[in-house]
Amino acid sequence: MSVERIRQSLPQLRAPDGRVDAKKLDAMMLEARDGGGLDALERKELAAAVDSFDDAGKQRLLRHLSVLGQSSAFVNVETRDRLREVDGRYGTLATDVKGLTVRVGLFDNTFAVSGRAASAGVLRLTVEGKAIAVNVKAGDRPEKILSAIRKQLPRSVTGVVLGGDARLHDITSFSGPKATKGDAAAHLALYKPQALGLERGEKPLRVVVTGYGAFMGITDNPSAALAQQLAEAGMRGAIVEYRRLDVTHAGVDAFLEEMKKNPPDVILSMGVSSHSQVEELPENVVGDADDGEGRRIVAGEVRPGAPKTLKTDLPVEHIDAALRRFGNQRVVGTSQSDPAYAPDRSAYLCNYLGFNLANTFGPSESTTAGFVHVTETTPVEQLQAVLEAVVARQLEWRRQRRAA
Repeated sequence: MSVERIRQSLPQLRAPDGRVDAKKLDAMMLEARDGGGLDALERKELAAAVDSFDDAGKQRLLRHLSVLGQSSAFVNVETRDRLREVDGRYGTLATDVKGLTVRVGLFDNTFAVSGRAASAGVLRLTVEGKAIAVNVKAGDRPEKILSAIRKQLPRSVTGVVLGGDARLHDITSFSGPKATKGDAAAHLALYKPQALGLERGEKPLRVVVTGYGAFMGITDNPSAALAQQLAEAGMRGAIVEYRRLDVTHAGVDAFLEEMKKNPPDVILSMGVSSHSQVEELPENVVGDADDGEGRRIVAGEVRPGAPKTLKTDLPVEHIDAALRRFGNQRVVGTSQSDPAYAPDRSAYLCNYLGFNLANTFGPSESTTAGFVHVTETTPVEQLQAVLEAVVARQLEWRRQRRAA
């Protein structure tokens, strides 16, 4: 898909009410995927376009972009039955088995079945190049069908059969209720352990990285660009999602609510500043300033009644150890190695997000979340080292929990 094709397609994504038409956006990204992906210029064109999108359209496009870049994390699933229709990130298959609705994820690793077979037939698909055929008998239910597919997966791919239909547009978390024989719907979540550096039986961590959009004259926020690069590069042991947040309390609050409803294993948020460092002591202060949309922020507390400061949930010692390999080229600081280290005290949206992450996820070992400041010259390799350290520590915690 060329830059010119993207420019022609973008105006057609608008619905009559001005919002982004999700189906048209999904269709455009499906075209990009089938056309061999996106190059750097095409990615830049799409990333710039989100400034004019509503938030739902913005986040949808950014998640598409991060998915397309993580080739090692996502399993190639192709169907040998034609797609009857495309609904969001799922294609519904036209099969010769009556009574079943069969869907395949177009941008994730999910194969979903609902209903009960009213006739006999064959389901055919190809996973990572291996052809799979499952004979379905009348009366068969989703769990039985998907378990049969799971038994035929190639050695490089692992599958988890979960109860309930896959939630449209949500990245698979590889956890949920185990499917039972009587379930009316179930889905098969697929991943490649060896490609992700996982041990046998381990599931990928779900990682969310965020950057900020425009504010105070900064139209091309470095934190957004770096977060997108992190997501597209992927991470061993994890599947990475990307969000670009508006520089507003409402934008941050909406993100936090989403994370609380479906907590990931790791959240690494970033914002721009004059220097790069892990923000270790966010404070319970909201400063008097204008937000990214020019609205005045009323000074006060982030969380009334909460402590004045909180300790970051990020494993600072592990992060500092990972950054030492950069020697004199290192620019991302921590209190462990920088004698001049001082917590950021701007009391702006970065602190608002950092404090809320510590307050919300600090008490929970199952999610590690925190904030890092960056500049326009912060090397992405150093942020990758930060994220690697956090993911490795969280994976270690999960392994210890399993062994206990």
